[in-house]
Amino acid sequence: MIDVPAQWDEETDVVVVGYGFAGATAAITANDAGAKVVLLEKAPEQHKGGNSRVSANIVFWPADIAGGEAYFKALAGPYLDNIPAAMIHVWASEMHANKAWLENLGMTPVEMPYVEFPQADGAESVRVLKNGEGPIGGERLWCVIEAAVAARPISISYQTPALGLVKDGSVVVGVIAERDGKHVTIRARRAVILTCGGFENNPAMLRTFVDGLPSLYPVGTPYNTGDGIRMASEIGAELWHMNNVSGPILAFKAPDIEVAQWLNLPHGRSYFFVAADGMRFTMEGEACSVGDFHGKVKRHGVWMQQTLPTPIHMIFDETYRKSGHIGKATTDWDVVHGNRYDWSDDNLREVDKGWIKQADTVEALAQMIGIAPETLSGTLSRFNAAAAQANDSDWGRPTDSLAPLVTPPYYAMELTPALVNTQGGPRRNKHAQIIGVDGAPIGRLYSAGELGSIYSFLYQGGANIGECFAFGRIAGANAAKENAVADRALLTQ
Repeated sequence: MIDVPAQWDEETDVVVVGYGFAGATAAITANDAGAKVVLLEKAPEQHKGGNSRVSANIVFWPADIAGGEAYFKALAGPYLDNIPAAMIHVWASEMHANKAWLENLGMTPVEMPYVEFPQADGAESVRVLKNGEGPIGGERLWCVIEAAVAARPISISYQTPALGLVKDGSVVVGVIAERDGKHVTIRARRAVILTCGGFENNPAMLRTFVDGLPSLYPVGTPYNTGDGIRMASEIGAELWHMNNVSGPILAFKAPDIEVAQWLNLPHGRSYFFVAADGMRFTMEGEACSVGDFHGKVKRHGVWMQQTLPTPIHMIFDETYRKSGHIGKATTDWDVVHGNRYDWSDDNLREVDKGWIKQADTVEALAQMIGIAPETLSGTLSRFNAAAAQANDSDWGRPTDSLAPLVTPPYYAMELTPALVNTQGGPRRNKHAQIIGVDGAPIGRLYSAGELGSIYSFLYQGGANIGECFAFGRIAGANAAKENAVADRALLTQ
């Protein structure tokens, strides 16, 4: 437990920790309700925005509240038990309110068809919004929110990670942060709101909470290291949904690239993925599997978490090598922040780097990557036969993506499991208050966004961003309503 400072370095009404969509929304709402707001951001200013900035910038929007509730319950499925009905109703109501709120800030909502689970109850209510015409992504929605923050007297402190929460009795009264190598104590007269994301770049947490994937990398912000989870846990917060993640997908990671890089696979010719035993294990697709929905796949009629039997290699031949670049990402953290690795169009630079292994025969290639030569040769023969017959009886891959691999040399590129984001963290209630292990709200502590998300199982695209806005508003409004404490003595009376 952190002692309450005898004297604070700074003070404000509301401290918001993390500047993505959730933190920005909470800060805007608290400011507009009359609170003085300080926003702490771990990243440098040029890297602000977290996963929000590098996401698809789309918003899941239920056209009607009852339909939204039904769709949520269908997606949660067997993982609905710890989510109260009142929480689901508030979620659906505020998600529905997102469209008008965003329009008021300057968004031009354009509906796009993107119902990921059309057979689910409530699917007819599902809409997904993008900002204006054109492709998804591109920071168009982020720019609207960033401008709204800039138009308000919200104090933003960059390169200032929060280290711990200060609690006095039953209430949170401030934050200990680090700035310029020194500890800074920041008093919150009304409340603290945690919006600092998940734990995609915390290997120890990933190994603890995500089963079967000892090595994972983020494709989004490298600054999401579970800080909010740690800080809330230290003062007794209950955790939920820690095993639910958006992913894994298959990506590529090299020392030259800060985060995992999306694949951008050429179409028209063929490749396949093999596990450590040299066998195919899924219906291959660009992110991982054609039937993969944010890391969930249907097996034997049941939705379950995608498993990836690492190490995994992508196998292809000379024809495919010449067909176009494999790893020239068009969207991820590095691309948005100007650190993009310039993948060669013919993939030869990556062969020279050793990122892609090359051999004249598939048997020699197998030896290079530690797979039994007879096994990989057999997998290739079976795949080529399926391609020749235009019938992938093993995994049902679409016929237009099947072609035999017959032109040497042969190539293998090791792929890594990667995460778009995690969903778990400190549990919150319908008021966006963080709940303690005793079942009661921790006084003056709120959260929004990916940190402690409501999503427990299946996930609809755009829903995390929608939740950032929905619970960002709830957290900001309720934090601003807290009675400002004039001095520390009042807290202990």
